[in-house]
Amino acid sequence: MEEQAKLTNTLPTQLAQDLLYAIKTQKPYESYLIALQQLTVDNLVELLDSEAKRLSFWINIYNAFIQLEFYKTPDHKPSNFFTKKCLPIAGQVMSFDLIEHGILRRSKFKYSLGYFNKLFVDKTEKRLRVDKVDYRIHFALNCGAKSCPPIAFYSDEKIEEELDLATAAYLENESIYHARKNMVEIAKLMQWFRGDFGGKSGIIRMLQQYNIIPTDTHPRLVFRPYDWTVVLDNFRD
Repeated sequence: MEEQAKLTNTLPTQLAQDLLYAIKTQKPYESYLIALQQLTVDNLVELLDSEAKRLSFWINIYNAFIQLEFYKTPDHKPSNFFTKKCLPIAGQVMSFDLIEHGILRRSKFKYSLGYFNKLFVDKTEKRLRVDKVDYRIHFALNCGAKSCPPIAFYSDEKIEEELDLATAAYLENESIYHARKNMVEIAKLMQWFRGDFGGKSGIIRMLQQYNIIPTDTHPRLVFRPYDWTVVLDNFRD
């Protein structure tokens, strides 16, 4: 009881990190789930009072609950895996789609390639979502598939550095530049969310920025197939 009382006063960002660490180290995590449930939406709005805190909290929460939900069905992924409401947080029962597309992508319509917002957004989503879409979240969110980025721990104090590191590492591992063919193979997720990246020109600028292609080139983009094979516990070393 005393330990649970301490967790009740723990900042949400720390709770999310501690939950993820408990999952990684295979330690008991139930107390963190209880503390997250006992939060309120007002708590989250008040305590996640910067973009850095919102990003670090929701990325860690998403990655942690993906692991927990897959543990329940290790042999397959239910068809409603991302849409079902199964994440008890702050008096709400949320879905992975709400966290990814509603909160972290600022109410983007899931199937619009990143170009259109949802027409109807409820009040809670509006209160919790980020101020601006940061395309680097796509290199931090792990949905349990082999082609997903590895799981890392994100903190509000170093979120810029950590997201840059995640982006650089994923692009280096998933991109192949063919100079003679003036072509670059890149991850499929950049096609699914190309609006978040600023379209083709935005993707080219990003690839140049992270030294995947030379700054004076504009190669053809080829999107590599996505491997949906379930891989759990894929934590970055």
